Order: sequence, then C-alpha cells, then structure tokens
Amino acid sequence: EKEKAALLHQEIKANKEKQRRLEEKMEAERQSNEERMRQMKEKMDEEMRLQKEETEHAISSKLKEQTDLMQKGFKEKADMMKQEIEEFKKRSTEAETNRAKEFALSVENANRRHEETMALMMQNHREQMMAILDKNTKSSDGCCIM
Repeated sequence: EKEKAALLHQEIKANKEKQRRLEEKMEAERQSNEERMRQMKEKMDEEMRLQKEETEHAISSKLKEQTDLMQKGFKEKADMMKQEIEEFKKRSTEAETNRAKEFALSVENANRRHEETMALMMQNHREQMMAILDKNTKSSDGCCIM
C-alpha cells in the first residue's frame, strides 16, 4: 500500500507539473498575442502617419501650383488643378479607409487564431485535469491524496 501510495503521489506530482507547464504555455501565448497586436498597431499607425504626411505634402504642392497659375492669369488651369486636388483628397481618404479596414481584418483574424489556440489549450488542460481526477478517484478507493 505504501508503494502504491508513493507511486500515486509521484504521478500526482508529475501531473501537477504538466498542469503548471501548460498554464505557463498559455500565459506565454497570451503575452505573445498581445505583443503581436501591439506591433501590428504600431506598424499601422506608422504607415498611416507616413501616408498622411505624403498626402499633405502632395496637396500642399498642388495648392502652391494652383496659386501660381491663378497669379499668372491661368484661371482655367487653376480650376482644373482644384479638381485634381479634390480628386486626390478623395483617393487619399479612400486609401486610408481601406488600410484601416485591412488592419481591422488582420486584428480580427489574429484574435480569432489566438482564441482558437487558447480554446485548444484549455480543452487539453480540462482533459488532463479530468484524467488526474479520474485516476485519483479510481486508485484511492475514495481517499484522495493531493
């Protein structure tokens, strides 16, 4: 009986260690996911900032050109330039919107993959715990050593 109890105690200890490792793995996965999300957001913010900077520079340049045309008496060309500027602004806004949608979709997909991974780990954890409890119940004849 003492040998049986010692073996059971060793097995319980090993199972607790497995549980601890699984919990560490789950925490590492959570932290890794948070870091990926932070990096994705940082990258998206930087891309949006650069795109906005380029847009503002291009619009500023076109406005200067339009002003020069107006001062030189080329009203028709200046009006055409104004239309180009408006069209450029519209395309830039659409591009920003599309980038934001792509980013949101990327985040959504990453979160979905993370949730699936965590669910799988939790299921594995539950199964291990049930196996431990089942084994303890069967081998201890109503007495549980923990």
